[in-house]
Amino acid sequence: MKLSLTYSAYREMEQIPGSPLREIGEAILGLAEDPLPAGSAVLEGQGGCLYLPINEYYILYYIDEDDSALTVLGVVEGPVQTLH
Repeated sequence: MKLSLTYSAYREMEQIPGSPLREIGEAILGLAEDPLPAGSAVLEGQGGCLYLPINEYYILYYIDEDDSALTVLGVVEGPVQTLH
């Protein structure tokens, strides 16, 4: 699956310290192989966007089945309740 990051996701990742950033990076690369890993869920009310929790961060992403592409929209910090 083709994988891309939005500029805002890239900028958000620049603010994350080393250890969590490595785990987030590995998880993002893993999404290209398995776009629906254990722990991922649909973000309610957000037009089919999904999220994957990694420690205290959440990877927000969208899968375009027609183009076989996955776009990382953002990486945010905070409890998942703030995303609903």
